[in-house]
Amino acid sequence: MAVFSPHTDIYKIKIILDNINKVVFWLTLLLSILPLAFQNSYQLCGSTDLINIFNIIGIILFFVIEIVNEYILLPLADDKRRDDFIDNSFGSKFSIKNSIDYYDNQEVAKGIYKAAVNQFENCFFTYSLVKIAFIWKIIIPTLMLVLMSILAYYGFSQVPFALTILQSFFSANIIGNLVKHLILMNRLSSIQDSWLQLFQNVNLNEEVSTYQPHILRYWLQYETLHSKINADISPGLFKKNNAKLTKDWSDLKIKYNIADGTNQ
Repeated sequence: MAVFSPHTDIYKIKIILDNINKVVFWLTLLLSILPLAFQNSYQLCGSTDLINIFNIIGIILFFVIEIVNEYILLPLADDKRRDDFIDNSFGSKFSIKNSIDYYDNQEVAKGIYKAAVNQFENCFFTYSLVKIAFIWKIIIPTLMLVLMSILAYYGFSQVPFALTILQSFFSANIIGNLVKHLILMNRLSSIQDSWLQLFQNVNLNEEVSTYQPHILRYWLQYETLHSKINADISPGLFKKNNAKLTKDWSDLKIKYNIADGTNQ
């Protein structure tokens, strides 16, 4: 069960920024529909300029945080995660401080076979958590579709053009996240199936060099997918399911005799 990993602190910063963005997102969206919901009082209060200024600031902040997360924090965290993965698999020393019990394969000898085992575990955990998170990924887009349907019913003609674009853009952003989650889940399922097929080979550990191209191929498939679409698993969801998934992974190792390096 994971005790420490070098990329965890960076992910914590990203999660804080994500939470800030969620607040900004919903406040901006709420203010953008106020002209429709309270059309008369909105004009009487003379708050048009103030709300528009807040919307502009909110949009700018939203995009700045998105850029920081996507192009600074996530690549940095992935670099640390990959360095730690290589250290754990091959015994190198790229990381200043390595993870503690992040990988549950201490009994496997270091080398390309252990890299395959570690990557199999990575894929298993990520795919399992993505499946668990799927229901929550549906809820917000569903609420957004309901909201947009209500707006469409009352007529976009009653809402200022710029705010209509804002509503549509934010809706597309949320729906886009759901689509990415579905793609991620589908691709992880395929990659995990590849690992399952690979570890069915009875001579995998003894003749690991023969299967090295397959190991490298599935490894690169996972890392490429991970760099393109972040799983975005909350710490709470991970902690809640970590013990069960660790037990499930131990059962998988027994099934494929990974612990002693042979397959049945």
